[in-house]
Amino acid sequence: MVSIKRQNPFATTGFFTNTEACGDYVQKAINFIQEHEPKEGYFVGFSGGKDSIITLELVKMAGVRYQVYFNCTTIDPPEIYKFIRQFYPDVIWKYPKMSFWQGIKKNGIPFRTARWCCRVLKKDSTKDVLLKHRIMGIRAEEGYRRARRPIIDAFDKNIIVYKPIFSWLEWQVWEFIEKNNLPYPSLYDEGFDRVGCIICPFMSKGKKKQAMERWPNPYKIFEKVVKEWYPTAKKYKNFQTAEELLKFWYDY
Repeated sequence: MVSIKRQNPFATTGFFTNTEACGDYVQKAINFIQEHEPKEGYFVGFSGGKDSIITLELVKMAGVRYQVYFNCTTIDPPEIYKFIRQFYPDVIWKYPKMSFWQGIKKNGIPFRTARWCCRVLKKDSTKDVLLKHRIMGIRAEEGYRRARRPIIDAFDKNIIVYKPIFSWLEWQVWEFIEKNNLPYPSLYDEGFDRVGCIICPFMSKGKKKQAMERWPNPYKIFEKVVKEWYPTAKKYKNFQTAEELLKFWYDY
């Protein structure tokens, strides 16, 4: 395995200092998973990214009952599909009822403040799964909004979300992967710090450019679909053309 670049363990974040590293943060996560184990077992969310990789490994180490699911959005990196099939063949794949392209024609181009895509492409596809106690690889370090949510959270009334690596810092994630010799997507070694949807309104301008250069064909489809949808749009008439709207979206 190639070498891994980790964050400086003596750095600080907006939410935590790294003093927790002195304790057994791995055992704490395992204890957390065991303590809350439901009789029917956990639903474990898996994306193929580094956080979901270590979360699944911790669940296995905890010896609890579980089923693991991957929400295939259809706009994930193709490298992720290959990675999951190769190293995690037991993961159950779930698919959305409509594609991202169909969603644009129905709901419009997604923005950070109007982001329908996560609900349609991810959350809705597992509504038919009866397991209500769900483990997710969510970390507070990833953003202010995530940090403000509790470590045990509620979603859609009947679903409880558990976050065993909530307080982990990125260097701890990579240390765990390295010590346990876990496979991970090569995209991380190629300059990508996230391996989620390749078309996402939360990406910075630079990350969108990086993704477009790596996966040009999905972006060509994206632009084609937006141009087909735009004449029917009502709330974006301050843009004279679809091209103007797309430029604003890329720069946003």
